[in-house]
Amino acid sequence: MSDINSHPQQKLKYRINHQIHDHPFTDYWDIFVLKHQHPINIVLHILGILFFYSLLFLTWKLQNFWLLLGLPLTQLIGLAGHFLFERSHIDKQDAIFSWRASYCLGKMLFRVLMGKYQNDIHKKQEILNNYLAKIYANLQ
Repeated sequence: MSDINSHPQQKLKYRINHQIHDHPFTDYWDIFVLKHQHPINIVLHILGILFFYSLLFLTWKLQNFWLLLGLPLTQLIGLAGHFLFERSHIDKQDAIFSWRASYCLGKMLFRVLMGKYQNDIHKKQEILNNYLAKIYANLQ
């Protein structure tokens, strides 16, 4: 993967929130974790994932393809978490559909079920805090 700091468009896609403009992360998973820290936002995303797969299962089981019209609601559940609780940056492509967001949502669900997601949050936050402290120290 190329350095995100050398490409302005990539830098926007890797934004964490409106307050943090620079960070050390180049892997989207790290940024995803920092965008999904609030417990209610995490719960809403997991509910959205479960609702998504429930709709797919019901569509198949009932052979009622009209149920697929409810799939955008699964996205709105997660977006509500960002707007109401997390206030983190949302990339338009990720809000509609992207493989990277889908992968990270699945990984988040798995890590939450394994009891490891809170540790992921603490590790990424510590890396970010250390990075920002170095930048701040260099400015003085």
